[in-house]
Amino acid sequence: MRSSRQHTPSPSIDLSTYTEATRRQLYDLVAAVHFSVTPEDRAAHAADPENHWIPTFTPDQAGLVVGRALGRWWASWEILDAPADLPESQRYAIVTITEDPSSPYGVAFHES
Repeated sequence: MRSSRQHTPSPSIDLSTYTEATRRQLYDLVAAVHFSVTPEDRAAHAADPENHWIPTFTPDQAGLVVGRALGRWWASWEILDAPADLPESQRYAIVTITEDPSSPYGVAFHES
């Protein structure tokens, strides 16, 4: 996750119930935070690729899914550049999404 990314603060997002509008807003936020690459990201990756990963695929290519189950919002996608011999559980990213008014996005992402 990139915490330094510039973003206009979002109004508070109500995560207490499912709506398609909320799902779409969260999809867009996940895509912005986890799939967009800034010039700073590219420079950090060029200087130290082992410690600065950048995505080489789009949210659609990775099969990004955002949903709500058991009272929680989550997002998942396939890490397409993960080694093929990794167990399936390590070839997918899963994050839970919680409200965080102090975040520039209004939500926080917690890796599972």
